Amino acid sequence: MATNENKPIFGRHLRPDFLLESKYVPLNHGSFGTYPRSIHKKFREFQDKVEEHPDRFNRIEVNPLLRKNREQIAEIINCPDPSDVAFVHNASMGMATVLRSFPFEKGDKVIHFNSTYVNVNATLRYLKDIGQIELVTVDIKYPLSDGEVLDIIRATIQQHNQEGKIRMAVLDAIIALPGVLFPYEAASRLVQEHGILSLIDAAHAAGQIPIDVSSFDPDFLVSNLHKWFYTPRGSCILYAPKRNQRFLHPLALEHNYTSEGNGFEQEFWNYGAHDHCTFLCVGPAIEYRKSLGGEDAIREYCHNLAVEGGNLVAERLGTQVMDNQDHTLIGSMVNVEIPLYPKTLRDDEVTTQFINKIIYEQNCMTPAFKHNGKWWVRLSAQIYNDITDFEYGAKAIEKVCQDLSI
Repeated sequence: MATNENKPIFGRHLRPDFLLESKYVPLNHGSFGTYPRSIHKKFREFQDKVEEHPDRFNRIEVNPLLRKNREQIAEIINCPDPSDVAFVHNASMGMATVLRSFPFEKGDKVIHFNSTYVNVNATLRYLKDIGQIELVTVDIKYPLSDGEVLDIIRATIQQHNQEGKIRMAVLDAIIALPGVLFPYEAASRLVQEHGILSLIDAAHAAGQIPIDVSSFDPDFLVSNLHKWFYTPRGSCILYAPKRNQRFLHPLALEHNYTSEGNGFEQEFWNYGAHDHCTFLCVGPAIEYRKSLGGEDAIREYCHNLAVEGGNLVAERLGTQVMDNQDHTLIGSMVNVEIPLYPKTLRDDEVTTQFINKIIYEQNCMTPAFKHNGKWWVRLSAQIYNDITDFEYGAKAIEKVCQDLSI
């Protein structure tokens, strides 16, 4: 990591800290994340330690290590009790764990959005198909202000909750596509005021925006660590306060399962043989982040670069950035409208061909998606990026759009 006082703390000179190909221009950290070489080294050391004595490690030594790492991430999200935090492998698994564990009753309704992540919506459709829930689908079209989003949620509750049957609301902290911030804290309080449980999909949140569970007391929250927090895949936290832990069990039940449960901590570390080592990298990730100035410094750089880079790309393409008048949509990801006008391709063909072209022909990556009748790209800003990456990205995007607008 860079320590030369003549260099800025963040930027392209940090690229060698990561295992990225030297000529690749990475503008899509949001999809899969990546992590520094120093953490990769610790990850491999943990894996080697496991194999030296699998029984000793998995039966005896791993649990105290997991607890230590849960304590460290609990502090990051301002959770006073680390036993309210469990590790799961990714946000899709965490969300499915809550939704498929929860004891819904016939007629219970769940609020979700057209912008809810596709895997989460698939779980919701499955629960609907087997008759476990009814879905209340909220259609939102960005750009919207936070107030407009809350008004839509409020109106939805008033329309569909006459008999008090809305049991849960699935709320994003940051929507995946479009990659915009969602007023999740206020939305959580709003639904709770009406007796509705809040399930927060914060897949993109840890490492990108602050999470303070003590300040707004969600009923459930899930956040990946491998996207923005620099841990190996797959690493994710599932937060549930004591009042709700009795509802939750892992998707794969451990042998001591009872209907009363054996305790949140016990069930979620012992649900079958798997690689715990991704979870043991929370501490090393925190240390790396501190070495760069800590959470606020990282967030500030990435946010400012996303704003600056998004404006540059929009100007080069002659389009616009997706934002609202209060400028509350942009975190470390920014969405830019693109001049893409395909004449013969279906939308699904466009997204696939866009990805293939920008990866293999431009050695870059920004996902293209259609929202509210227009085509956009989502660009991620990370500590190893600077504005020259966005300059390159603008040219790459323009070339791919030209190729596909035929």
